[in-house]
Amino acid sequence: IDGASTFALYRRIIIPQLRPAFMSAFVVLAHMAIKSYDLVIALTGGGPGTATELPATFMYSYTFTRNQMGIGAASAVIMLMSIAAIMVPYIYSELREKK
Repeated sequence: IDGASTFALYRRIIIPQLRPAFMSAFVVLAHMAIKSYDLVIALTGGGPGTATELPATFMYSYTFTRNQMGIGAASAVIMLMSIAAIMVPYIYSELREKK
């Protein structure tokens, strides 16, 4: 640590120690953003226009309101892949740290 520049200090010590906290916060916030369907529907009923459009409301409206099952299913698969893209690196980093 002695003689290290500020950039090296942040790059080698501070940021690696904060990475688990950042990853956990990112996963929790992403989960809340995707799971907030019930709150949006209860408070705004889908909102004026597309003001409260979420991936879940998009999927629900295309699948059940507009009866376009293909687009609704495709959006559900895209939501699943986005969750997997968030969770796989998080799980990998958590399992790697425990070894």
